[in-house]
Amino acid sequence: MDQPYSPRRQSFGYLNAPTRSRSFDDDPEEDMYPPRELKSTRSQTDLFVSINMLATALAMLLLTTIPVVVSIPDISIWFSGDALWRLFDPVITLPLNLSIMLQAEVFQTGGKPRFLGVWSERTFAMILWAIGAGIYVQGHGIHLAAAMFKHPIEQFNLDHPDLVAQYPVLTEMYLNMEDLWEHNIAHYMYAFGGMCMSWVQLFIYRNQVHGPLRIGAKITWIIGTILYGALLAGVAIEFPHGLYVGLVYTVVIGTVCVCMMVFNKNDLKYGGIFTMGRRMVIQYYLGACVIGIIVVIAWIAKYGFANRKAAGVA
Repeated sequence: MDQPYSPRRQSFGYLNAPTRSRSFDDDPEEDMYPPRELKSTRSQTDLFVSINMLATALAMLLLTTIPVVVSIPDISIWFSGDALWRLFDPVITLPLNLSIMLQAEVFQTGGKPRFLGVWSERTFAMILWAIGAGIYVQGHGIHLAAAMFKHPIEQFNLDHPDLVAQYPVLTEMYLNMEDLWEHNIAHYMYAFGGMCMSWVQLFIYRNQVHGPLRIGAKITWIIGTILYGALLAGVAIEFPHGLYVGLVYTVVIGTVCVCMMVFNKNDLKYGGIFTMGRRMVIQYYLGACVIGIIVVIAWIAKYGFANRKAAGVA
């Protein structure tokens, strides 16, 4: 016996829903928030970004410099205290760096839908950032491994000078780990990865206008800029040949930041270069480069191009 026809349940009404005519990468509706709420949301985002940049600079500075200036007790001959401290670096600094990215307007809207092939501007930026993060982590891992495994060889060489004299390869093994892998390859790998992540942030914020910043955002933004400038200078002073690299890097990136504002004014006088944070992220990196180059030049004036270890500074 045939069953009588019954219409579809109303719960399946989505089948008749109107077709979406907007892409998820399209700009949001302008009237999504009332003007007062939109202004408040932007102020909160600006404050969060300034705090985020301060936290990132502080974390990178502490995780980089404390093992250099503080003698952390070793856990064993195979596991140095410095290595344990550095173990937490990427787990802390990468999420902080990523969080700065995720607050950009491009990440909220998607940016240009077809920025490069099928990639939207947001996807393109995320892929570039992931490449930089990967290089950073790989360099950090190599540095950590070399720093850990050189110590047993160093201790063996100190305990058996007669064998070292008989087998020079023991000294070569130690220097290969310390000079080649730890101080050169690893240092520059994770420094380059960190720079890549900062370049992507400059790219993703290149068209964004902030503020006017409130006092809390201004203070955290200024402190963060100073700390990041100190980090740039510290890395240049610590790394082999770092003063040459630091001098060139701060000049080049500082110039790029100026050009990004001057040639893309966004209705701001001189592109907002002389404002208190209207181009907050770009000005953050520009200010850090200015601080970095001042410290580097002061160091060169006193010690020449010798790094901290070569200059004998504790």
